[in-house]
Amino acid sequence: MNYKGEKVKKELIESFEKDLKAMEQWGEPADDEGSGDSSDNVDNPSRPATNSKAIAMLEIPKIDLLVPVVEGTDPEDIKYAVGHFKNTDMPGTTGNFAVAGHRSYTYNEYFNRLDELEKGDTIKVKTKDGKQYTYEVFEKLVVLPEETSVLMSTKEPIITLVTCTPIRKATHRLIVKGKLIQ
Repeated sequence: MNYKGEKVKKELIESFEKDLKAMEQWGEPADDEGSGDSSDNVDNPSRPATNSKAIAMLEIPKIDLLVPVVEGTDPEDIKYAVGHFKNTDMPGTTGNFAVAGHRSYTYNEYFNRLDELEKGDTIKVKTKDGKQYTYEVFEKLVVLPEETSVLMSTKEPIITLVTCTPIRKATHRLIVKGKLIQ
């Protein structure tokens, strides 16, 4: 990866970690279970502002990947990170948390090794509120670019990783799906 890309990625990670630390110091929102307080801490004016463009961090231990996840999949959005498909679900919720990333020999190499994942491998997502979700790969397939059904919401919490394949021609999309296990 080029110097600028690595620098921007590092800045996104540092900004995310700074926001995460601020949220931890502020304190986690009260659980609805047993608290007797149904107020929403989101409206609390003392809640710290978050500045990071990253909405989460994506970690795939098998391929030694740690990369920020930003909102959106436009070319500018995923220039220095991977992007969350708008209108897909968020991590840990019922539905499909879908993320796109580049595979390239010259830039944005985040998903270059995605094809190495196999059933049983883990994918971790850490959100700004400090929650970590672990997904287990259950499916890997190749589809045509217009086959958007892989992004549809589901009845169970899953993650879908999307990238171009093969690397040089990018005529298809490599899809890796994982189910929430933790």
